[in-house]
Amino acid sequence: MNADQLGDEVTDQLNGRFTDRLADVVAGVSDPEIDVGLRDLGVLRSVSLTDGRIRVHLTPTRISCPAVGEIARRVRSALAEAAPGYGIEIVWERGAWQPAAVTVAGRDALSRGGYRVAGTASSCPYCGSEDVEQAGRFGGAVCKVPYDCRGCGSTFDVIGTAGCTAMLPTPEPVRGGSR
Repeated sequence: MNADQLGDEVTDQLNGRFTDRLADVVAGVSDPEIDVGLRDLGVLRSVSLTDGRIRVHLTPTRISCPAVGEIARRVRSALAEAAPGYGIEIVWERGAWQPAAVTVAGRDALSRGGYRVAGTASSCPYCGSEDVEQAGRFGGAVCKVPYDCRGCGSTFDVIGTAGCTAMLPTPEPVRGGSR
C-alpha cells in the first residue's frame, strides 16, 4: 500500500466515524408528537456525508405526517450545532415506515408513554392487562387507534396502524428541506 492509498484509507475511516457520530446526533432527536428518538422510532434511515453536505434519509410514520416540518427543523438544528459549516439535506422516503422498524428501546419508551406498537402484544402499557378493547377507529392521529383497558380503566393508543403504512403511487423519495 502506498502513502496515497494509506491516506485515503485513513480519510475514509475518519469520515465513517464522523458520519456515525452525525447519525447518533440525529438518532437523539425526538419525535415532536411522541417523546422517542428518531432511530428508536424507526424514522431514521441513514446519514451520509458527501462533498461537505450531510444527507439525512428519514421516513415519516405516516403519509402527510404533520410533524415532518418540525422533525426536519430539529434535525437541522442538532446537526448545525454538531457540525457547523456543513450543508444539510433532508430526504423524506414516504411510505417506507413499518411498525417493525421500531427498536426494542423504542417500544419500551413508547410503552412508558402509554403507547403500544401495532403487531405487538395486545396489552395495556400501564397495567399489563390483556383485557383491552378498541375504543374507536382513530386516536389523536390517523395512525393511532385508541384502546380501553378494562383492567385499570386507562385509555391508550396503538400506533402503526393502517394509516401509517399506506404507500404512495410512486416509490421515489420525496426531497425537501435542502439548505
